[in-house]
Amino acid sequence: MNADPRTDPFKATQAAYAARRHFVDGLAIKDIADELDLSRFKVSRLVDWARATGLVRIEVKTSADTDADLSAELERAFGLRRALAVAGLDGPVESVLDGVAGIAALGVAELAQPGDVLGVSWGRTLEAIVQQLPPFRVARVVQLVGGMATLESAAGGVDLIRRLALHAQAEGFPLVAPLIARNAAGGRSLRHEPSIAETVRLFDDVTIAVAGVGSWSPPSSRLIEALGRRKAAALTRRGVCADLCGIMVASDGTVVSDHEIEAQRVGILPTQLRAIPTVVAVAGGTEKTAAISAVLRSGLVDVLVTDAGAARAVLSEVEVARVGGKSSRTPASLRMRHAR
Repeated sequence: MNADPRTDPFKATQAAYAARRHFVDGLAIKDIADELDLSRFKVSRLVDWARATGLVRIEVKTSADTDADLSAELERAFGLRRALAVAGLDGPVESVLDGVAGIAALGVAELAQPGDVLGVSWGRTLEAIVQQLPPFRVARVVQLVGGMATLESAAGGVDLIRRLALHAQAEGFPLVAPLIARNAAGGRSLRHEPSIAETVRLFDDVTIAVAGVGSWSPPSSRLIEALGRRKAAALTRRGVCADLCGIMVASDGTVVSDHEIEAQRVGILPTQLRAIPTVVAVAGGTEKTAAISAVLRSGLVDVLVTDAGAARAVLSEVEVARVGGKSSRTPASLRMRHAR
């Protein structure tokens, strides 16, 4: 078959027409065949020839803000349902936070439906997401973990829930309690307080959750601040390197349990988080690579939004583990997640 359309102008014109009707106008080959009074085989050959000779060039474009290849690699490497790697972002948290949060805001608005119960953690990442959310609707907004007063949010998450619920035209259910109570008795008392108990009961109704990722090395976590440096250091020695909704995770993805902390903590349990149909983790920055990897290996997460630099670093760790003959994730936890 002649591979140069310039030497066959009639064929080239017919092939170009057939290709445009097929690829641009969406007509089936049989309909084009009827239109041109040709056999389907002939039309199919014309369309193939148009592609082979360059008359037709197919270009797949994604959003200018996301890297489709990196996103797909993250999904494959960790068994994620969806992933978004924000293109052009690479560096420390401060330099990528707004960009990652902006894409996460669009993603949350796309995933959430009017009947959903949206559960959220709180902190800088969630604050940045809420500030950039487009219009969307859910039925309820539920705070998944207790708060603490910070320079960014004196209300410790309560104000974020109020603003988010107002934005989504939904009922808001804050968790007016500290992340870590003073002792076990205090934790029990808080969880039985009527307004707190009402929010805690809604954990089982949450259909989509959005949370930031806390890093323990280097330290960038509200949970560390709530626990205190001495207790956090002891947990780091046990392998903790990340937290999600106040749930501690080791580098291999194992959820680390501490009876004393669980008695004091006010927030969603690991079993409840795993039961939520869609859990979205939002995190970026070079210093959070280890924490992101750990949370992905835990099987707690369905969807990740991160920056391209962090995505490449996380995938590089997976490749190193593969070459070294080690598993890059925790199969048991991932099976638990996907079998819900």
